[in-house]
Amino acid sequence: MPNTTLLDPTSQGDVSAKFLAPRLDSLDGKVMGLLNITKNGSDIFLDRIAELMQERFDIAEVVHVKKPTFSRPAPAELLVELAEQADFVIEGLAD
Repeated sequence: MPNTTLLDPTSQGDVSAKFLAPRLDSLDGKVMGLLNITKNGSDIFLDRIAELMQERFDIAEVVHVKKPTFSRPAPAELLVELAEQADFVIEGLAD
């Protein structure tokens, strides 16, 4: 019997180890990044998250970034840009 290899068509290639980023002591005075994955309703959802976070914390600024399409991972350049601008990021999806 021949060997059979099954491939996941949704795979993005090799999976490397991932680690959590160090936690912030406080969100006060920090820049919040919002990553919109472009699903229906994501903009409404993230706008509400921004409102709630600004009510609860002294958020210095909110940076909005939108993926080109929800069906593919965010381009590396987009993630680097967001990481350079924001102290923390919330990624939102909705439908």
